[in-house]
Amino acid sequence: MDTLDVYMNGIKTGEYTRAHSGASTFIYDKAWLESPGRRSLSLSLPLRTAPYKGLKVYNYFDNLIPDSREIRERIVAHFHADSTDPFDILSHIGRDCVGAVQLVPHGSLAPNVHTIDATPLSEDDIAKILTGYKSNTPLGMLDAEADFRISLAGAQEKTALLFHNGQWCLPHGATPTTHILKLPIGEIRSHDRVIDMTHSVENEYLCLKIAKAYGFDTADCDIITPDGVKALSVERFDRKFAADRTWIMRLPQEDFCQVTGASPARKYEVEGGPAVSRIMKELVGAQRPIQDREIFMRTQVLFWILGATDGHAKNFSIFIDKGDQYRLTPLYDILSAFPTVNKKSLHEKDLKLAMSLKGSRGRKYECRIISRRHFLATANEVGFSGEAMNKILDDMAARTEQVIEDVATKLPHSFPTFISEPIFEGMRKYSQRLVT
Repeated sequence: MDTLDVYMNGIKTGEYTRAHSGASTFIYDKAWLESPGRRSLSLSLPLRTAPYKGLKVYNYFDNLIPDSREIRERIVAHFHADSTDPFDILSHIGRDCVGAVQLVPHGSLAPNVHTIDATPLSEDDIAKILTGYKSNTPLGMLDAEADFRISLAGAQEKTALLFHNGQWCLPHGATPTTHILKLPIGEIRSHDRVIDMTHSVENEYLCLKIAKAYGFDTADCDIITPDGVKALSVERFDRKFAADRTWIMRLPQEDFCQVTGASPARKYEVEGGPAVSRIMKELVGAQRPIQDREIFMRTQVLFWILGATDGHAKNFSIFIDKGDQYRLTPLYDILSAFPTVNKKSLHEKDLKLAMSLKGSRGRKYECRIISRRHFLATANEVGFSGEAMNKILDDMAARTEQVIEDVATKLPHSFPTFISEPIFEGMRKYSQRLVT
């Protein structure tokens, strides 16, 4: 039997164990259960003295590591891990996960989180970290012997660094990262087409700016080019400097695959993953249920207007506060598919939402056939006020042109118009369908 100790901000919360049979177990630490700051690791694993066993445990930890099989295999090769099993991977890179979770070998000293220990990086250093994947280096962890170990979920090439005192740094020990750096996705090839995502950095940058202009709370981002290597720098909202700025707190959070106990392999509704109805049901118990349910339904409209087809369960998250009070996090990971619609790539009929809407006959995923009535039918289905849904639809439609103007005027002169114009045109086209 193998065990990893699970910590949040230097406090032991429990133990993650894998039996010789491969079965996963998690048990909360007794002292944590009695702590005034106690909270569940996940809403799918609520506080209790008895251990949790099986798929819920496996899926929770599986959601902490990269989705991509290729990246997982690179981690195994780089660190000589035993397998791509979440336990084996987290044994090597679990020290800085999404949210507040840190995993360390059983019996290790508690991580010293109340300090900032880091090495400043030059532009050349950052460029080498960003391009490390070309030499099979996973998540920018160049040296298998170094103590820079991070775990980032998702399928895209990325890494994370610390930005402190105006300087990019490589954190050491228990010092967390503060920014995620995402590389261009590149070309996605299938047997009959090539989807060009070489400008995904600009695409995501623009989509996040558009979402913010509509009034959404979003992750802050910027485009950086250290030594000519382009990346999107996204400030982590699961990190926060302490009041005296001598250490960085990790803020507990989880995505909706973790909330619902779903496998990352089932993050899309069509694959059996969480649908609008499931997430709206979970948000009934949130700290601010009316506000969060309104935000979530408004986000479904935003994703459709943007042609953002990747709004699956892992791209929605909650903060978990003490006493298991929870609330939605800012939006993140938004990409429009509109720039990929052309003769050589995708047709408009190929654009499908990650979460369906209700139609008069069956579920509706296809963006081009969705209209106002589908949002209203879905609102009715999930117990959301029709009056409130109508207000959302009217507001989003009315604000679209001003949002486009505001965002367009602030874009750099060098921003590629072959990214911005298809997105703006798609927004105008789809928002017009909401006009009654």
